[in-house]
Amino acid sequence: MLALALVLLAAVTVANIELHGRSRAHEGTRAQLNELNVLLHEESSLQWKTLASRNTPVKVARELGRIRLRERDILDRLPGAEALSRQVESYHAVLDDELGLLGVGKTAEALALEQQKTDPAFVVLADTLQRLEESETADADLAKSLADLTLVLAMAFAVAAIGALLYRFEREHRASMRAREELLRQQQEALDTLAEHEALVRHQAAHDPLTGLANRRALTELLTGATGPQALLLVDLDEFKPVNDRLGHAAGDELLIAVAGRLLEAAPDGAVVRLGGDEFAVVLAGGEPEGVALAERIVAVLGEPFDIAGTSVRIGASVGVASAAEAGDGVGDHLLREADEAMYRVKQSTKGGVAVSCVMTAR
Repeated sequence: MLALALVLLAAVTVANIELHGRSRAHEGTRAQLNELNVLLHEESSLQWKTLASRNTPVKVARELGRIRLRERDILDRLPGAEALSRQVESYHAVLDDELGLLGVGKTAEALALEQQKTDPAFVVLADTLQRLEESETADADLAKSLADLTLVLAMAFAVAAIGALLYRFEREHRASMRAREELLRQQQEALDTLAEHEALVRHQAAHDPLTGLANRRALTELLTGATGPQALLLVDLDEFKPVNDRLGHAAGDELLIAVAGRLLEAAPDGAVVRLGGDEFAVVLAGGEPEGVALAERIVAVLGEPFDIAGTSVRIGASVGVASAAEAGDGVGDHLLREADEAMYRVKQSTKGGVAVSCVMTAR
């Protein structure tokens, strides 16, 4: 569009220059015709100058030659002036006859010739020159008007083209901005989705899918990242396998979920972990007294009946407790070993009790 507008403006500029050149050429032709008209009037008056001032024929002939030389120069430069040249030559022939009569004193005959031929020929020639002048003037005005019109139309088209280009640019700019905003929105959605997936993966990696509790991997991180005194409780369910075998795995899963709920209620300030199967762990900030108190509370709450698969079932729990006064490298592994040994001793004895490191407290 812009290239077309530039080409059109260039073409209009060239056409405008050419039309103005034509207008000036017509004005020049009109001026030359006007000058020729003046010269013919001056030439026609020579006979009266001869009578008035008694000029010699030589002087009249010299002045007549000057006038006709100028007339010939104008006629030679006028385009398409052959018919006008013949008309002028015809007038010259009649005028020469009249001047010849005046030169020999035949004034009456010269006047008669003037009335019969010279004046009619001059009137016809003057009319021709007038028509030619008017035609050249009209052509000059037309060329100038066309030049002005083409310039106005070209400018109007250029303005319209520029307006259309600006509108198209603005429209494309808005479309580009909308596309950019949509792309940014999609990118943000993708980032949000990726963050959600990453969070889900991290959660799944650190949590038990059945109970939603933290898993063994999370336990390692809890023990490693702890500060100050801490206690670790390992909880192993008693009589879980008979319930699972008798009522089925679905009931067993339901029981494990119920156990997880009671552990969370019993240890609101601790971190409850499912290690796998029917084994759980609780990490508690504090020393041995806090750990033992929580272990006894866990044994009590898990000893209460569970309503599973439309029936009431009872299980128990064996809890091993280990504690450390300070956190540090290797403390987590030490707690795991000590709590596991304590819990194993409970399982090997009466079950349903609490063991603290190497000392067991029966239920």
